[in-house]
Amino acid sequence: MSLTMRRVALLLFLLVLWGAGPAAAAGLPRVLTQLKPAFQVRPAVISYTGDGTGLVGGFDGSGVKHPGHLQWTTYNRLEGLGRGLLWLDDCTPSCAGGTFTSTPVSVHAFDPRSGRFQRLTLTYTYDGKAYTDRRGIRYYAGVANGPGYWQYDIISF
Repeated sequence: MSLTMRRVALLLFLLVLWGAGPAAAAGLPRVLTQLKPAFQVRPAVISYTGDGTGLVGGFDGSGVKHPGHLQWTTYNRLEGLGRGLLWLDDCTPSCAGGTFTSTPVSVHAFDPRSGRFQRLTLTYTYDGKAYTDRRGIRYYAGVANGPGYWQYDIISF
């Protein structure tokens, strides 16, 4: 084996060892996106309000229809830390007829259990006021044998 091939093999081994390889990603907790699939590792977008009035995307987004890609600075078995843009509906005159505006957001996914991060915290400023939006995931069973669904519940705002 040539020196170059050994270096490439060593680099690939180290990437997998440090959690950068696909095999390592399979064991990481997932974040509820409320999109398809509902839970994802390092999701690009998170719909967290249940009614579509709040969406987390990235700085490369151009609007709620193209929200961009959330940038994860840390993502491991204990937590995910990211930054991007939060797209919020002002719900004026109604949520269906409102206007979305964006604001920078810090994202913290944590409390992993059963392969899912149970908690999500969003920190941002909107209309000059600082917010810390804390959410927890919950499963709602379906009615009359219908399908159930996962949702973020507000813990504190």
